[in-house]
Amino acid sequence: MVKYVIFKDDDAGKDFNNLKKWINIIIKNDAKAAIGLIGKFISKDTDLVKYLNKIDDKKIEIFCHGYSHAGFPFLVMKYWRKNRIFPTEFNRNFKKHNESLKKYRLAESKYLKKKSITFGPAGNIWNETAVDAVLQNDFKIMFSWEKASHNLFTIPLCDNFRRENIDEFIKVYSEKKDKLIYVLQFHHATLTDKQYKILPDVISYLINEEKRVFIKPSELLSISKKDKKIFKLIAPENLM
Repeated sequence: MVKYVIFKDDDAGKDFNNLKKWINIIIKNDAKAAIGLIGKFISKDTDLVKYLNKIDDKKIEIFCHGYSHAGFPFLVMKYWRKNRIFPTEFNRNFKKHNESLKKYRLAESKYLKKKSITFGPAGNIWNETAVDAVLQNDFKIMFSWEKASHNLFTIPLCDNFRRENIDEFIKVYSEKKDKLIYVLQFHHATLTDKQYKILPDVISYLINEEKRVFIKPSELLSISKKDKKIFKLIAPENLM
């Protein structure tokens, strides 16, 4: 049985240099990935736009990570012990969600060559009215820790990339190694030098030791049309 892996990287637009660094490692090591683009940066950064339009779309797929990434500061003592931003862009109401996604689509159509079919909310925080807006704006699939209740396919997240050596990564991964789809989430802007350094080893381990196949979200959606087990993992309840 084929097992798959998807690398999901968030917040494209915030740190162009680290984005290029992360993507170069992915491509150089024969992997694939999905990068979450924040829409407001498209019109502000011409270098970013040129880069995204030249990127190898056989290896890298752009997904919508919202338009503003709006949020408010809050304190998380248990995990981070420092101020963080709690994203709220897709935990409001349908009107606000629809406005954000329409802004993204408008910027996308003006500056980018390809239209994305995948959505990933900021902070992976959303409500059911966000799902309605996502469908209204012609997205087909969404990254999420939990399934949507209706009509929208979801790619199940598994882990965040936080380890700084390969042994630590393998230990954490071993708890999820039986999953048919393993989705690893990154934030290129906050990765440490040690994390960048071990990324080729992580890719090599997943390909050569775990025999996983790297795919993009659109490829997963295509596979689900023929593979009943994959379909069951990503399809909403009303389509089961």
